[in-house]
Amino acid sequence: MNKQEAKVRIEKLKNEILKRNYEYFVLDESNVSEAVRDSLKRELIALENEFPELITPDSPTQRVGSALSGKFPKIKHKSRKWSLADVFSLDELKDWETRVEKAVGKTEFVTELKMDGLNITLWYQKGVLAKALTRGDGVMGEDVTHTIRTIKNLPLKLFAEIDLEVSGEVIMSKKSFKNLEGFANPRNAAAGAVRQLDPLIAESRNLEMYCYEIGESDANIPANQSDKLEFLRKLGLPVNRKYQVHKSAEDSINYLENWQKNREKLPYEIDGIVFKVNDKNKQDILGWTAKTPRFAIAYKFPAEQTTTILQAITVQIGRTGAATPVAELKPVLVAGSTVSRATLHNEDEIKRKDVRVGDTVIIQKAGDVIPEVVEVLKDLRPEDSKPFVFPVACPICDGKLEKPEGEAVSRCVNIDCQGRKREAFIHFVSRNALNIESLGEKVIDSLVEFGFLKDVADIFTLTKNNLLELPFFKDKKTQNILDSIESCKNIPVERFVYALGIRHVGQEVAKLLVNNLQKQSTNANLDPLVLMELLQNSTVEELQNIEGFGGRIAESIIAWIRQEKNQNLLKKLNQVGIKLLWPGEKKQVEGISGKTFVITGTLSRPREDIKKDIEDAGGHVAGSVSAKTDYLLAGEEAGSKLQTAQELGVAILDEETFSKMIGKRVELKQALPTLF
Repeated sequence: MNKQEAKVRIEKLKNEILKRNYEYFVLDESNVSEAVRDSLKRELIALENEFPELITPDSPTQRVGSALSGKFPKIKHKSRKWSLADVFSLDELKDWETRVEKAVGKTEFVTELKMDGLNITLWYQKGVLAKALTRGDGVMGEDVTHTIRTIKNLPLKLFAEIDLEVSGEVIMSKKSFKNLEGFANPRNAAAGAVRQLDPLIAESRNLEMYCYEIGESDANIPANQSDKLEFLRKLGLPVNRKYQVHKSAEDSINYLENWQKNREKLPYEIDGIVFKVNDKNKQDILGWTAKTPRFAIAYKFPAEQTTTILQAITVQIGRTGAATPVAELKPVLVAGSTVSRATLHNEDEIKRKDVRVGDTVIIQKAGDVIPEVVEVLKDLRPEDSKPFVFPVACPICDGKLEKPEGEAVSRCVNIDCQGRKREAFIHFVSRNALNIESLGEKVIDSLVEFGFLKDVADIFTLTKNNLLELPFFKDKKTQNILDSIESCKNIPVERFVYALGIRHVGQEVAKLLVNNLQKQSTNANLDPLVLMELLQNSTVEELQNIEGFGGRIAESIIAWIRQEKNQNLLKKLNQVGIKLLWPGEKKQVEGISGKTFVITGTLSRPREDIKKDIEDAGGHVAGSVSAKTDYLLAGEEAGSKLQTAQELGVAILDEETFSKMIGKRVELKQALPTLF
């Protein structure tokens, strides 16, 4: 067989295997045995071995690539990925349906099994699988293409040459999970397989994927959810065919109850039922909240429950002063993980359930996430047990605990409470706030104990001498912390707002608030004083009109900015040099802004992360060295780019020097090969 004949035969084999895989994995109605499919694949492998230049990325033989050796690069999703709001009872489900009907009238619902797996988004370009991303934070995901390509029921090539962004769930069947050790449940095993650096390991775990949502596409996408699912099937994508269309949520109760009762008969785990408004036009009318779509809801099955002994009740103080009772439990395995603490919610819940120390209690993971005490087995109660008396004083500062009218939560009213301050410090430097990695809880505790931190602004006044007074601190560790703090003086305003810890203002609300303020502002330059002025000029009525806001959020923001201590904090943060960046604005870092960088060699972090650091600091990354290059960042095994840079007299940086320039604290451990 010559090359041209081989090319024709290879294309025919690829198409035949694609067709047979579609019948087997998607339609579940294959007319040939697995041995036949294997035979076709063996012939294809033999031809590709003979003519390797004819191998293409969409070939069934190319599911497994080479192993990666470092972190996964982060990539921006083409369209925003949302999580679903959860309900845990039929009453809550009916309440949701009532809200939907109030907005759009009677409507059809699509019900789908809520498969317990890992959400993944696929990008097909001209019908060929190009990228696979984790959900991440809904905006940025991690590139896990190398492992997702190994999933056998997922086509590397669609039946149409279209561009398509599609999301679905990666799962591991119960059968495959039985043959695997070291994981608590199939979902964890699937997630662990997807995040393997070696795709051969992922391939060995027999993952499956089922698609259900379409993002961007150049194709004519059906308007209804049920039609979308059929559209995906016709493209060759796997879809869970156990969905149904119902005239109302009430009509779907039998569907829900059937699968709640018979879920164990399924070959995979499910943890609930997803309800979606079928009509796309009605979906658009309903819209989204700050975090979730209003046109869809997830009904979660009752969580796995077990019993254990409640050994003590402690009270935690949060950054807003909320006093939350916590059950300290005899450790027990529930829903795949060991639980030693569970929430008791508030004083009223303790009284209602009559929870006492020494009780045998039933615990569960509410929503399979937060452990909670759901019931006391009073017949097993010790004879000397006594009702729990909720403290009237804060367990941290001994200040007064008050329960505001209409609220269930007691709060420490002492604004100087060390418990509140500690949680505020931890929140301020956390990953999604200022992200000062080097300031962990133990370091913060030491800084507070030594009197160096009285409010969050004091973080930016820390000196080398302050840090060297702390136990186990030496020059290098001290300088790393100071560099990290300095690099955070230029911060996106939405992260800064979230870091302030305003009650009811999470990440999504902070973004919505900032977008609204940016529309109103005429200030190109932003700092804490300008932010304070913008907030002071806002009203509850104006803030309530922001999509995704409610009266409680708006009132909380206005109440916060009216407090003198918060105004003084913003003034102090301004004095220590905090500069805020509007969305889309790049910070300017001396020595990097306006400079052109080229990256080469083996580095300890993915190049995509380093590139983002440079661009965020106002710099530019080029692909090749020229006379216009300002710096070459060279790792180990740098090649011809290093030689060219030396010949042209371009400044050459190692990673440690670059880290100091960028103001990032990077732990330079064993260097790992880059991902690009």
